[in-house]
Parts: sequence; structure tokens; C-alpha cells
Amino acid sequence: MVSNDAQQVARFQVIADYRLREGTEEVVLGHLARLAAASRTEPANISYEFFRDAEDPAHVVVLERYVDAAGFDAHLKTDHFETIGKTEIIPRLAARTVRVYEGTGERP
Repeated sequence: MVSNDAQQVARFQVIADYRLREGTEEVVLGHLARLAAASRTEPANISYEFFRDAEDPAHVVVLERYVDAAGFDAHLKTDHFETIGKTEIIPRLAARTVRVYEGTGERP
């Protein structure tokens, strides 16, 4: 796993907005916890976090940071993304928007 120290700079970030199907909230959150834990062990992953909207429990935001785009591409090919993400989470979503951002590597 990549160190989260001051020297590490994310060059690739993913922000995913999930709209959960009614009645699936707790199941999806459980699967997201499993996916997050597995994703954090990937060599190019810097962080993987998810947040439930305080006012809208059917809205979840996932924040992922990788050292580069290749690291994210590798994530999409992992067994845990295939089995948890594609099989357990995505089918339970009413909507999903994924945005990707490339960084400059510069620190403010």
C-alpha cells in the first residue's frame, strides 16, 4: 500500500455519486465497507472513503485517490471490484455518476 505521508501526492482522484435503491441502504453500506477495506490494500491506492448524506440516506459519495490513472485502471480489474463492486453494489443502485480528475502532482 502506498504511504499516506506528506511526500505522497495523488495524481488521480475519483468521485462517485451513488443513489441507492430504496431498502438497500444498509446492505450497500456493508458491501462498500468491504470494498473500501480491500481497495486500500492496492499498491496504487492512497485512500478510499465513502460518506452517506446526512439529510438523504439514499445518497452516498465515494472518494478514491490513486497515484495515477493506471492505478485506478488496475483497481477496476481486481477480484474485489469484480465481486463486490460489480456484483453486489452496482446492481443495487438507482443511479451512479463517476467523475475522474487528474492532478498536477503539485502541493498547494
